[in-house]
Amino acid sequence: MEVTYAPNGPARLYAFLLRLRPLQQGTLMPFSGELVHGAFLRWLGAAAPDVGVWLHEGQKRRLFTCSSLHFSEPMQPHLRAERENIHLPLDPDKTYTLRLTLLLGELFPLFHKALVRFTLAETKGSHPPFMQFGKQLFLLEEVLLTQDEPTGWTGFTSLGSLVEQAQQTHFGSNASLTLEFASLTTFNRGSIKRGYGSYPLMLPLPEFVFPNLLRRWEDVAPAELTHLVQRERLEHSLQEDGVIIVDYDLKPHHVHFTTHLQRGFLGTCTYQLRGPWEKTTAEAPLTIRQQLYLLAQLAFYSGVGYKTAMGLGQVRLRV
Repeated sequence: MEVTYAPNGPARLYAFLLRLRPLQQGTLMPFSGELVHGAFLRWLGAAAPDVGVWLHEGQKRRLFTCSSLHFSEPMQPHLRAERENIHLPLDPDKTYTLRLTLLLGELFPLFHKALVRFTLAETKGSHPPFMQFGKQLFLLEEVLLTQDEPTGWTGFTSLGSLVEQAQQTHFGSNASLTLEFASLTTFNRGSIKRGYGSYPLMLPLPEFVFPNLLRRWEDVAPAELTHLVQRERLEHSLQEDGVIIVDYDLKPHHVHFTTHLQRGFLGTCTYQLRGPWEKTTAEAPLTIRQQLYLLAQLAFYSGVGYKTAMGLGQVRLRV
């Protein structure tokens, strides 16, 4: 059966937090993005099998992102646990958080359908586990989808709203954007077929960050919006050093997947937007600065870089 789901529905974006409670004591890898990714596809596939298969096999451009399971550990000990792959304890008296984003409008009703189905099973007294990561079973405690959640990692919008915000934002000659790379981020460079093979890029250079976000935009934007971010103009601006790094607080980091160690970086990076002042026209409704701002906003939902569907590249624009 051919799956007809494609990015032609409502151009809406969603970012959820799910609070989960383990059924029993145990341990889990400190970085579990790979496990969360698999569990989410299995869970969604139970509600809509064709969609689960399509997302996993038929569509290389991911239309969702998953975080690793968040423990309440202080940041530095948790980063050490990730680097050394020290499994962390799970306590049934505590809740743990994961973040999901959806970049395809049709996925939201399927997500809602799966939640309702799960809730109905609970009300009938069966209390089925919500998700399984490795050998660990979790119950669903809460779903958060608000614009004012204290951590600032939830929200919902439309691509049209992002465009309107960009149009209403005016930048001076020394404008800048600061991105926070909250989970390990990297870009896979090189090729296993030539030279010395592929390698992870350890810095968020603008010539990698913004073209990556441009591809995400082209993946999810409907035809009437795609042209608003203009590839040739954006690439020319980057080639002419129209975006440069002027400040950063970055650190190298690595996490362990089930089969390999993954290197990358964490922290914040500030980009100065340079170049001549531009007027908008019918052919170019957004200036280059506005296009860059639009892409930086999209990053909150799309993530940036490599393996965003497995916990990497969780990014947001610092205001």
